Amino acid sequence: MSNTKCPHCGLVNWETPETCERCGLPINSGATEASVLEAGAPEANVPEASAPEASAPRPARPDLPLLTLGSDVTTGSRTWKLMLAAVFAVTLGGAGWAIYKLRAEPRGGMFGSMRKQLAPPTHDERTRDALLAYLAQPGFAGTKVGGQVLGHAKLELLHVPAREVYFSAPAPELSGETFETMAARFVVDQKRLVLGQDDGTGRLRLGDYSLRRSDDKHFFFKTPVDNVKFDTATVLKFPYGPATYTLDMREMQDFVQNKSIFGGRMNARTGESREGLPVVFANHGALVARPDEPSLRRFVEELTRDIPADAEGARELRVQRVLDFVSREITYNQREATYSFELLKRPNEVLMSGESDCSNKAILLGSLLEQLGEDYLFVYTPGHITVAVPQGGFTARNGLWLEWDGQAWLIAEGTAPGFRIGLDRLRDEARLKQFQHVQRPRDRDVIYDVATRRQLLFQ
Repeated sequence: MSNTKCPHCGLVNWETPETCERCGLPINSGATEASVLEAGAPEANVPEASAPEASAPRPARPDLPLLTLGSDVTTGSRTWKLMLAAVFAVTLGGAGWAIYKLRAEPRGGMFGSMRKQLAPPTHDERTRDALLAYLAQPGFAGTKVGGQVLGHAKLELLHVPAREVYFSAPAPELSGETFETMAARFVVDQKRLVLGQDDGTGRLRLGDYSLRRSDDKHFFFKTPVDNVKFDTATVLKFPYGPATYTLDMREMQDFVQNKSIFGGRMNARTGESREGLPVVFANHGALVARPDEPSLRRFVEELTRDIPADAEGARELRVQRVLDFVSREITYNQREATYSFELLKRPNEVLMSGESDCSNKAILLGSLLEQLGEDYLFVYTPGHITVAVPQGGFTARNGLWLEWDGQAWLIAEGTAPGFRIGLDRLRDEARLKQFQHVQRPRDRDVIYDVATRRQLLFQ
């Protein structure tokens, strides 16, 4: 196999493809069309370990429904994926990396850099940088952010080295507003805009970048990053069937700066390969939100507001409610599950994008349980991660549980839509029961080997 780095967004693709897995642009083409974020997150090279063979599952009882987990449980021998981790102490996602790069780029020579170090970024600047980073990384933020902050315009490229942003916009007759009105929503000084010109082939060109002109891309323009400004009073909204997730600008900044998550070291060691190389996997607990994170707390309160605190079985009803949301409302993303690296998201990013694989469903479910004050475990099995909760008033008829710390913990599987804790069976449960490692995310950098009960090391 050969690895090919995308010249547009920086992603290292596992095999030599024609197009990039992240941005969709041609890998070997010399064209430089406007695309997504210029600065990609670094990948850590992690040796693969062979998955143990799963024994045949027992026939399910006829009164217990069979459900199917996400396909990442059955991906064969690719137990451990390569990990995608952005930079900084806790590393974690496209938005954090983009903001780091925006802050790290020098401006105005040595003295300009010194002045920047002495003057911390303003609330306006932090809001701008966070939103630009998310707009440039739809894999982390989805597609609903753009319409809420850009209106009819669309971010085409965040060029970090040049500190420039490229946008497109539809024809006025299509958008129902003039170009000037549209741009006024997020541009400080329209005199600093540079518009692309038709090069005679039906393409709008701005220096090295171009895009094909159409009704919805009637304008192509760029401006310096410091000429972009977003309303700091904006509250982003992401509606779901049972509740709407809302996120204000300060809450968004706290997530991007990793203030709202537990954090920790990313690479947990499980041993060595036959070649003597360390075998590691990603510490998913590092991305779980802290208790009382305001945006998630509001969401959980709305999600469970019809369950009285003094109702019989209130605790079990609330736990099942948040699991129902994760399993039913968050779309299982097949591409994320089959990437050759581990794409981890913060919980707000899962809610913003509305999709994930088992890793990020577990991170979101753990984060919602934190807001309920519930104890839980992350349980790592071959090629999969799931969540387990204390039995309490739940039945354990399906046999999907493990013993840890002297009590029974029941599997709460987020990739099987409608999964009922303690009741429903899973088609690949024999493999799911191969419990390898457990952790409580609130116990930072603590992961145990189930068989030896020893704490793993980190590298």
